[in-house]
Amino acid sequence: MLFRFPPIPVNPGDATFLTGEQTVYAKHKIETRPGKRTVLLTEHTLIFVMDGIKLLHFSGETVKAEPNSVVLLKKGIYVMAEYFEDGLTFEALMVFLPRKVLKAFFQGMEEKGPGASKDESATPVTAGDLPFLLFPANDLLTEFKEQYRGYFGRSFRGKEQLLSLKQQELLVLLANSSQGQAVTRFLRSAMNAEPEDLASIVKEYMLQPVTLEEMASLSNRSLASFKRDFQRYYQCPPRQWINRQRLEHARLLLNNTDQPVSDVALACGFESVSHFIRIFKKEFGITPHVLRAKKAIH
Repeated sequence: MLFRFPPIPVNPGDATFLTGEQTVYAKHKIETRPGKRTVLLTEHTLIFVMDGIKLLHFSGETVKAEPNSVVLLKKGIYVMAEYFEDGLTFEALMVFLPRKVLKAFFQGMEEKGPGASKDESATPVTAGDLPFLLFPANDLLTEFKEQYRGYFGRSFRGKEQLLSLKQQELLVLLANSSQGQAVTRFLRSAMNAEPEDLASIVKEYMLQPVTLEEMASLSNRSLASFKRDFQRYYQCPPRQWINRQRLEHARLLLNNTDQPVSDVALACGFESVSHFIRIFKKEFGITPHVLRAKKAIH
């Protein structure tokens, strides 16, 4: 199962989110049981770890974020796990930083002095190229975190205006931390992301239960641009081509493994098993269960 943060739409009664009329600002995350999950971040995100330990699994690397850690993540799909001692909980704040917020912040920094420009250019390129940045919180960031946590579950006049200002305050504090140069390069990279190679994006996310809109966003394209570029590259509409690849992979799993049909559906990017069965039958003329039964006979 793929967990989306922030989800769209957010349940209005869910007090673990800070929301406005059209914006999701943050999530107060509390887990009472250790777990591992695949998460789609639909916006660039900052995570304050408060209690417990968060593990982020990347190809060939596992990153460990402990209490008082700050993690910056670019939008994308991540495998995450939370751990904590018996009887305790995992707690974190997730603050979402959409591209338009980053753009507004950097527009306000355009009058930087020459010293600031020099410092930023000296930052290693990897600070912008990596999908994450991990560093300890300083006193100002810790104070921000504690104050921000107090906004959850409260309603007051001007709250949305305040939360919008708090996004900019957070970015200012990050840029002036001891990791400010790396943070600035990282956030500029997130804001100015160029369209990524279409084939590599499709290959990476094809078997994940992402929508076309989400895949377009992950490739740093509008939906219209994604469909146009996809048609040009694959000579086929994206939904038709992706479903066909998913179904071929599903048939391979059904013929060569003993995974339940529901597990096969999830492994091939289908969150709805009934939908998977319906389009599988339309594509191959038989249901997954019938295919599995024929395999058993032979």
